[in-house]
Amino acid sequence: MVFYALLYILTSIVEIFNKCPSYHLVLNTIQIEVLAVFIISTVILLTNKIRYDLVGIVAALTLIIIGAISPTVAITNFASLPVFLLAVVMIISKAISDSGIMEKFGDFLTKKFNNGYLIITILLLATGIMSGFMSDVALTLMMIPLAYSLAEKLKKSPSKYLMPFAFVAVIGGRYTVASTSSNLILYSLWYQNTGNFLPYFTFSIPGFIILLISIPIIIFISILIPDKKKAEVDLENYKTGEYLTEAKIGPESEVIGKTVADFEKMYSVRIVGIYPGRIGRKDRVLEAGDIMIVRLKPENVTAISAIKGITIAPSEVIQESTTLNEIFIMPTSRLVGRSITDLKYASRFNLAVLGISAYGKIISGRLRTILLEAGDVLLVSGNEKDIAEFITENGLAPLRKRDIKIIKWKSGLVTIGALILAVILSTVGVNILVSYGIALVIILATRSINFKDMYTRVEWHIIVFVGSYLVVGGAIISTGVSGTIDYWIAGSVVLLFLITFLLANLVGNVASAIIMGPIAFSFSNPLVALTVVAMAASSTFLTPFGNQSNLLVQSPGGYITKDYLKYGSVMVVLVFVVTMIYALA
Repeated sequence: MVFYALLYILTSIVEIFNKCPSYHLVLNTIQIEVLAVFIISTVILLTNKIRYDLVGIVAALTLIIIGAISPTVAITNFASLPVFLLAVVMIISKAISDSGIMEKFGDFLTKKFNNGYLIITILLLATGIMSGFMSDVALTLMMIPLAYSLAEKLKKSPSKYLMPFAFVAVIGGRYTVASTSSNLILYSLWYQNTGNFLPYFTFSIPGFIILLISIPIIIFISILIPDKKKAEVDLENYKTGEYLTEAKIGPESEVIGKTVADFEKMYSVRIVGIYPGRIGRKDRVLEAGDIMIVRLKPENVTAISAIKGITIAPSEVIQESTTLNEIFIMPTSRLVGRSITDLKYASRFNLAVLGISAYGKIISGRLRTILLEAGDVLLVSGNEKDIAEFITENGLAPLRKRDIKIIKWKSGLVTIGALILAVILSTVGVNILVSYGIALVIILATRSINFKDMYTRVEWHIIVFVGSYLVVGGAIISTGVSGTIDYWIAGSVVLLFLITFLLANLVGNVASAIIMGPIAFSFSNPLVALTVVAMAASSTFLTPFGNQSNLLVQSPGGYITKDYLKYGSVMVVLVFVVTMIYALA
């Protein structure tokens, strides 16, 4: 209701301007309504209060209701080539990520070379090149554990490397037509307007130049970024100073009758709550049946679990043959949003989840009420093989021991080979969807990824957002709103870049490509103009929400919006200068 109220108000305002000669916008009623839907959805996206996929769905439905686009055309746009191809690229990218080969490559570099700058140069260059063939989000996820390892080796903060890896994953993914969702949209637009498919490396000239020049600049940025955390960065200490766990007192426990103060002093822990009933005073006497919420260091867990009559939830005991491991919850993990209670299924991996990082946690109830968030760290007991399987299946990252992730050499090499085949086929003129479809069939046929897991590898919220905004873009084009924007650009590649770039950082690269892509065809050289749009739409460095790669590293790196504005502006200037030299040459 609020959305439609805002739509009515904005439409009325634009109609008033239309009646005033000084502000004549030359827009008809349906164009005004389409523009209003776009502006309102943009404002809502900027507030970051409502999930972007829901905003896209409401905007698309509104355009269908007001008659700006027919349901049939809307469905066609939603289920178009860019949407399907983006899903396939996600699956292939995630299969490579799950294989662990990139982590092994990083381990090899850190052991082979002692020069930190040489290591980060190789890793950044490898990331940038791979970004042309797989999802920048998947690449960033692969590089996060490597950033921690590099920080540990160089005794620096992970914040010095997380943003640089995210930036190079974004900046590298622009030199092929299948590297980013915005390039896929431009690829589809070119076919719709010309009947021909763009060559796979259409954007490679400015794209490669930008990538190569960006490497030393990004290294310099990593030097400028201040330590967001203390310098002695140890993977074991990242956000894991203390954990919260529950300890249940049995009827024959040796701690019955002791006070809270006695227990805390004896075992070097802090009791933050006792159930039934909240903790009141330090002289509160412990009784059988009490469930204590304990704040403690990892090394004290074993001592607590060894107390007679004490049960550490959710495990009964910690076996001597197992080890304690700290596991980082990645932003894309399937565990995000689930409660501690839901983690009981970890028992099928022969694991015991003993606690959750106390960092930033405010306890207002039992531990089981806590919802897991990206950036949380779990304290897990189990053997390395079981922990590796748990990490791989749930999209987690090991902090304490990086070498415990299962390296799937066969599936990784097969997937990489299938991807190379897709690139070769696309380069020689085979339809890009067919090329990547063949790669996916090979991966499934060789069981490099099973059919059931294939669906869990797709970021459906991104797919929905891209599809819904393709509907919005279709309405903008079909109703002629894009023609009005074209009038104000007046054939200027500078304005074309700047407007596309601003839209990309405000509402994402998908929306900017959808709106500005069609305008490129009004230029005297449409291919050059389309390349300008491609370079600008992928320049999402100024805001954390402009690109998912930025969001992935924001919390782990402790970055604020100011950091993205400061360091991202350097990247934007680089892209702008190279793109203008290319376009005006």
